[in-house]
Amino acid sequence: MTYPIVEIEKLGLPQPQGIIHVGANNGCEFDSYKRVNPEIVLYIEPIPRIYEELKNRISNTVNHFALQYLCSDIDHEDVVFNVASNNGLSSSFLPLGRHEEIYPDIQYVDSFTVQTRTVDSLLRELFPHIPENKFQLLVIDTQGCDLKVLGGCHRLLRNGLKYVAVEISEEPLYEGGCTHEQITEFLKLYGFRMKNMFIHSAGWGEAFYVKQRKLAIFKSFGNNSDSNKICWHNLALHKPCQQSSYYQFFTPGLVTKQSAVNGIKNGQFSFHTEKEVNPWWQVDLEKCYELKEIKIYNRLNSCSERARTLRVLLSSDGGNWEEIYANDEGSIFGGVDNNPLIIPIDGKVARYVRLQLNEENYLHLDEVEVYGR
Repeated sequence: MTYPIVEIEKLGLPQPQGIIHVGANNGCEFDSYKRVNPEIVLYIEPIPRIYEELKNRISNTVNHFALQYLCSDIDHEDVVFNVASNNGLSSSFLPLGRHEEIYPDIQYVDSFTVQTRTVDSLLRELFPHIPENKFQLLVIDTQGCDLKVLGGCHRLLRNGLKYVAVEISEEPLYEGGCTHEQITEFLKLYGFRMKNMFIHSAGWGEAFYVKQRKLAIFKSFGNNSDSNKICWHNLALHKPCQQSSYYQFFTPGLVTKQSAVNGIKNGQFSFHTEKEVNPWWQVDLEKCYELKEIKIYNRLNSCSERARTLRVLLSSDGGNWEEIYANDEGSIFGGVDNNPLIIPIDGKVARYVRLQLNEENYLHLDEVEVYGR
């Protein structure tokens, strides 16, 4: 994919000092990257045989590194990765879905179990001496998993990244994949705007994004005087989550407990428990914060009424809980229809936020935002 380097040139923008390519295959872009003389390039590829080809291709070039990992939105999740028959180009941990209808000659011919890693964690663990703002171009080509990879790049997207080039589709090619609208909405949270998009006749293609402004993941509270406004950030974004159980009919890897804090709201469920007494889901903000407001987006495509006994609890240690909200009236709230449940908290301090039903039922919601400072 020479596309990102060419696009940067066409727009008259500075070439990146550092490049990260997730889903690099055997390094077809090596010559394109080498031509602009970056200070460091990371190529990430999970398939062992293709990783060896990649490593051999770049081995004689200083500061070009091959890494054998599978990237996603959470660390250390065991998934089955499927290897495709076209030299691995269509490989994914998602089922083929529509891809199989459009390209019937391409099939999965092998598979192996591997643990996922986030890009943020790999940079922190493998390259702690390199500042994150050194990496300015992120290229993602991961066959339907592109949004999951972006979900593991929170720190990178915030700190210095200028360009994102990603494979896109009008409709998901892989079962559980994403659309270009979902990727665009996600990147808007970090100030990125689409500058170019190309879609093939089969409905998939590439898009290029450039950062244009500061983050849009906070709200301002206070009067109209700028000097009196306080910025309350969405502290739940990409934070670790837990839930009481997992719905047995899920396809592993398609929907995770983490999906409810990935910044994407689409009216569908992002997590789903089994039917049980008092099912719960919770997010760990990773340290105590002064909280201002919780905003909860309900599932709208079906079964919205299952959240009618929702309770919200806070804790500083994960053991002692304080109930701050109970839907005693059994009202049904909305979500992306501009009618989410908004719970004011007024300065309570907590690390954990738990959502729990007060009955035997399934718990499933779209998105949860926790604003604080």
